[in-house]
Amino acid sequence: MSISFKNLSSVFLLSTALGSPVLAQELAQEVVNEYFDELRASGMTVAPGQESVTGSTVEWRDIVIGLPEDEGSYTLDFMRAEEMGGGKVSLSYPPEVKITIDPKGEQPKADIMVRTEGITHIVSGVKAARNHDITASRIAVEMATGEPPFSMELAANDVVVNQVSSGAEALHYKGNMKAANLEMRYDLDDGKTKMSSTGSYDDLSASFDMDAVNEASLDELFAGTRNLSVSYQMGKMAGSTDITAPQSAMVVETSASSADGSFSVLDGTFDMGGTAQDVAYDVKLKDMPLPPFTASMKAVTTQVKLPLKKVETPLPARIQLGFDGLELSDTVWGMFDPTGSLPRDSARLNIDLGAQVRWLVEALGAAEAKSVPVEVDSVKINDVTLNIAGAALNGNGEAKLNNATFPPMPVGEVNMDLRGGVGLLDKLVALGLVPQQQGQMVKMMSGMFAVPGGDGTDHLVSKIEMNADGSILANGQRIK
Repeated sequence: MSISFKNLSSVFLLSTALGSPVLAQELAQEVVNEYFDELRASGMTVAPGQESVTGSTVEWRDIVIGLPEDEGSYTLDFMRAEEMGGGKVSLSYPPEVKITIDPKGEQPKADIMVRTEGITHIVSGVKAARNHDITASRIAVEMATGEPPFSMELAANDVVVNQVSSGAEALHYKGNMKAANLEMRYDLDDGKTKMSSTGSYDDLSASFDMDAVNEASLDELFAGTRNLSVSYQMGKMAGSTDITAPQSAMVVETSASSADGSFSVLDGTFDMGGTAQDVAYDVKLKDMPLPPFTASMKAVTTQVKLPLKKVETPLPARIQLGFDGLELSDTVWGMFDPTGSLPRDSARLNIDLGAQVRWLVEALGAAEAKSVPVEVDSVKINDVTLNIAGAALNGNGEAKLNNATFPPMPVGEVNMDLRGGVGLLDKLVALGLVPQQQGQMVKMMSGMFAVPGGDGTDHLVSKIEMNADGSILANGQRIK
């Protein structure tokens, strides 16, 4: 099931509503009206309901807020502001708020319930910089759809949020938050596959610095005139996923000791990455006569960087994926190496690729483009590393692409270094995992593309050169 950007925007606007500044009496009226104007500017409708003043407290009742393009609504039974003195105001609102989303298209209808417990919300500052200090013993968000049946719940415990909202025409948010624990649960049943999952994440913290962005201002985010960045850290994680499908059924337990990451769109460049430590998987197959097996990694790293704005000069892009200290249980090894002939040292994989790319059309309209929407000016293999079962492969290289031809013609070189590869191939043939004829063919092909290295007999190196005239050389010998 997918959730549209509009749906996510609606939930974000709801959270903004619950975190909007209200001050007592005249100032309260001024700031709340300012808040209503911000909602209207985002494409929402606001019916403020009934307003009343009692001493230093101002209350609004039955506030009805409609989502953009009439795709749903929610009601705040009340919003109450009480003056505390010293320019501070305490804001309170209902412990339960229900939002209904109806995209009126391919997306399913959804009901979302936001529940808060033990919440305090203190607002201070001036119009140009509203300060929000929020604490809550629990904040829970529940979502459910009818077709296909899907439900999800996220609940954060012992929450502390410090935020500054500033800006006039374009609102800006900056601050940090932390929670002692985040609980997650979801269930899905599409008639063929049933899936249920739970997760727990301890010691969360995050910082954010972002311009307000909605569907109407996405082009400004892509163009780099609006920016956002979020970073996070967390401690111990544990989860369980139970899957029942037509061809298989399994339970997967996961855990990690810590993780951190970031997400940003700055100056029109999307950048997302993260690292998880001590990741472990425990898999139990429920309908197959196979024993449980485990896999663990000391570290998992990912990084994706992609320019979004249309410019004349190519901009850098990158994708990186790494698994360090990968270990499999003896149950897994025993499936294909019962005699223990292969080294079972921990494995490592790292793929790090870069490029210089240029959008030929606006990225938001790429799906409707009648020709190739993006041009790759050059590519670079920063690193390819694979260490497994006693063999070690390393590679790097780079090439310039001639986009005057189709497909674009590369000009550059690729360098590879393989140690222990022949020995590993011989063991795979002996185990029957690779047919002997194919093993011999691989050795013959390696003679065309590689030469002996300087580190023992089981060491091959290769330098592949791609020239502007279309010729390709392997270690100085022309192969095309």
